[in-house]
Amino acid sequence: MRSKDQKGTMQLVRRKSGLEVWIYRWFEPGSAGRPQRIKRVVGPISQFPTEMKAWFEVERLGLGQSFDDYGPRNLKELAGHYTKHELDKETKEARLSFATKDTYRYYLRKWIVPRWGSTALNDIKPLGVEDWLASLKRTVLEDEKETILELAPGSKKKIRDLMHVLFEHAIRNEWTDRNPITSVRQGAKRQSIPALLTVEQLSKLLFQSLELRERVMVFLDFGTGMRRGELSGVKWEDIDFNNQQVNVRRSIVKQHVGPTKTEASQKPIPLDDYLVDDLKRWRKETPYWRESDYVFASAKKKGKQPYWLSRIMQHHIKPTAKKLGIEIKGWHTLRHTYSTLLKANGSDTKVVQELLRHASYQITMNTYTQALTDDKRSAHRDVIRLVVPRQAPLTTAGNA
Repeated sequence: MRSKDQKGTMQLVRRKSGLEVWIYRWFEPGSAGRPQRIKRVVGPISQFPTEMKAWFEVERLGLGQSFDDYGPRNLKELAGHYTKHELDKETKEARLSFATKDTYRYYLRKWIVPRWGSTALNDIKPLGVEDWLASLKRTVLEDEKETILELAPGSKKKIRDLMHVLFEHAIRNEWTDRNPITSVRQGAKRQSIPALLTVEQLSKLLFQSLELRERVMVFLDFGTGMRRGELSGVKWEDIDFNNQQVNVRRSIVKQHVGPTKTEASQKPIPLDDYLVDDLKRWRKETPYWRESDYVFASAKKKGKQPYWLSRIMQHHIKPTAKKLGIEIKGWHTLRHTYSTLLKANGSDTKVVQELLRHASYQITMNTYTQALTDDKRSAHRDVIRLVVPRQAPLTTAGNA
């Protein structure tokens, strides 16, 4: 049991209601270096019948002590420890992808730490977190005007899940034995149906409006269902012109080169004749045509990095689409459109799953069923031919 000169005092106080509670008081540095006296209710005497047990609870919470000796005093310190030991790791054994780590850092910095950083772990309650999540807003800038909207349920769910991860980290390190976020209810229902393009819109965008560079980007992204990071990471050596397929070997997020999202993402994707034709045309035009070059290498970076595809979308593709009266929210719109057209075209569900390279849609199907390459190529070709104008010529011949 600590005495009063060991960073705090313990006092048993009877409240007006008759309830007796243990109160712990200690000093911490305040503003301008002046000590600040802090008071904390440890708990009722029914829960801690002796002063010694009340002191044990203070030590368990790490109140008035250093992090190294007693663990985090609040959620900010817990988040800092989690960031150092999980998010800042750059090893092959790292559990999280670069994109996930980057998203986690943003949620911690933008939402979680500003609200809960100074709160002791034991003081974070499920209902309080639920009410806070319900109140979250975001600011959207459109046409130089700011609009305040409710934060999307999907984003709230991710914030909730990250807080759950933080408490699991604390439990693993034996700083707490409870995870209050387990009881926090937060759905992830979409507020609107994901945007997709019609066959007519996509055909008009590809074959009547876009310049070659943007056309090849959009055509390849739509025609393979690749994720933006995967599209950014494609090199010429990944494209097998002889067998008309592309091998997805890497993903680039914010110019950070990393592995693909899942093992299933690395499966080869068939390329229709028209896609191959456009790729050959682009290879003849770009100064970065060597096997080791990125397909969409940036001239500003002398070919050492690919273009920032988000900027290409924002400054080139979206404005062109807008002139045609077409709304395209981002690169994922193309993947969603490809998926939708595959299903609408009557493609086998297993074939759709493998073309989109999802990890699984049903464990049994993954274990016992394999889609034939011819089936995948046929489904892919049928969708590509939906958007290619009839009698459109193939302009190149032979292998690149």
